[in-house]
Amino acid sequence: MMKRVCIVGIGWLGEELALALKKLGYDVTGTTTSVIKADRLENALDLVKVFNLTNEEAEFLKGCEILIYTIPPSSSDNYPDLSKQFLGKVLETNPDTTIIYTSSTSVYGNEEREVHEESLINPSSASAKKVAEVEAYIKDTFKKYAIFRLGGLVGGKRHPVKCLEGRKGISKPLAPVNLIHRQDAIRAIVHIISHFKIGIYNLCSENHPLKKSYYNAIAKQYKMRSIEFDDDDFSKDKVVTCNAIKESGFKFKYRSPYDFPVDL
Repeated sequence: MMKRVCIVGIGWLGEELALALKKLGYDVTGTTTSVIKADRLENALDLVKVFNLTNEEAEFLKGCEILIYTIPPSSSDNYPDLSKQFLGKVLETNPDTTIIYTSSTSVYGNEEREVHEESLINPSSASAKKVAEVEAYIKDTFKKYAIFRLGGLVGGKRHPVKCLEGRKGISKPLAPVNLIHRQDAIRAIVHIISHFKIGIYNLCSENHPLKKSYYNAIAKQYKMRSIEFDDDDFSKDKVVTCNAIKESGFKFKYRSPYDFPVDL
């Protein structure tokens, strides 16, 4: 029997995930705050709702077997409370719903260390603290959940090098990069939906080139202006390992950020 999936937040990641699940035969509902996007996708998905977290009405949740929550913390200053209120509605409507949350590796903080799924988190930014609070609520509240801690997302026209092009004095030239291509993020989420196991899953490419060498190589490859780093900054950062998703049988398509297909 076809499973019903609800994706709350069909943004840059959620839209492509919704289309991928629809191709695989799932009944897919998506939500967006944009009327224009809802109109554009109404024939591609089974149902598209214009919705935000302050809405009282959430009838689309009925019959939802898998809920994928992709709303980012930047969506609201009150993100943790609004998220918990919404997820509480999900629980009331269907206590057996499986929750999938697209979290962030930022919850580990910025210490120089290797982190895995069982490492203690140490969120330092306001955004990471909000995400960690929602993670904790999901783990404490739902019986079936999968939390995906995503590295920096790359794909299509999106690449962090675009924000760095031509800039000077960029910090941490020796820090490892922790990036994931959108295609691999979607493949991993689909994989866990098909082979479900409760838990936390880090998602980053397996290779972690140093920030300075990687971004200047990409800038050169795409004929962009070079980036000047602060070579007096010897501080580093975390390396994110992805043991849990690999132990589930998943294999990354792009093992290195140098292999990422992009359209810059």
